[in-house]
Amino acid sequence: MKKQQLILFILIPLVIVFGVILFLNKDNPKTTPVLNPSIEEEFPREDEQVTEDPPSEDEDKKDEKPKDDQKETDEPVDETVIEDVHIVALGDSLTKGSGDKTKEGYIQPVARYIQENSDDLVSLKNFGIHGLPSDKLAAKMDEEEVQDHIREADHVFITIGGNDILNIVEYNFFSLNMDLFETGQQRYRKNLFVIVQTIRTLNPNANIYLVSMFNPFHNFFQDIKEVDGVINDWNSTAKTVAEINDNTLYVPIDDLFIEEGSEKLFANDKLHPNQEGYLKMADRIENYIQLEDEG
Repeated sequence: MKKQQLILFILIPLVIVFGVILFLNKDNPKTTPVLNPSIEEEFPREDEQVTEDPPSEDEDKKDEKPKDDQKETDEPVDETVIEDVHIVALGDSLTKGSGDKTKEGYIQPVARYIQENSDDLVSLKNFGIHGLPSDKLAAKMDEEEVQDHIREADHVFITIGGNDILNIVEYNFFSLNMDLFETGQQRYRKNLFVIVQTIRTLNPNANIYLVSMFNPFHNFFQDIKEVDGVINDWNSTAKTVAEINDNTLYVPIDDLFIEEGSEKLFANDKLHPNQEGYLKMADRIENYIQLEDEG
């Protein structure tokens, strides 16, 4: 136990720094999720030919906006009409795409992959919120907008749990012990089960993908296996929830961020993936996607 306490004591300063970063960048939980215009677009089929007339000078002037209006806001953008194949993304900053300068994250490349392998138009709704823990996502499942999109979904992708672990450290760092992570894991299991069961009740046929967590501290403390152990235990919970629910798949990505050279997959905050990291996530997720033409 003394060894575990020493290890946790060593980790506390590092996690506090990351906690400050998260706090400064955390979305206001009372606001609607930030949705990027590119995330809301529909994905045209490859055989469609899109032609556009060059805009007139009047149209160019009409589209011009003052510089102050070009700043990002927390207001959601208009969503497109739900197409024949509809994708819903739920979860935390990994679903939102935090750390990726292109703001595409993993979900945009995955959506393009589905479009390339589909005969129908594909639409995407991203509900990702930076800093979201599993209990807040479970509560979000009661929102009418979320339920409406889930009812129409063919694929639902979820990343959740990382903030549960970070919150345990942030709110208990003066009395941190392994029992707190075990208790937190039980709450996480309950919340994740509620999330999946709500989706399944609203939509019996949608494919659900539970994307695993990874240890962002691995490249800093490779000799401290206890942190990897916590992540592995929580991922095992997600895997179990997937196994006991129909049309639900667990997608492991944790190994991608502990491979040699994986430090290059992180953004400047050393906590979230960069564009290259998200593309690796997308490549892995695509291997698990269930497409209709596959049976």
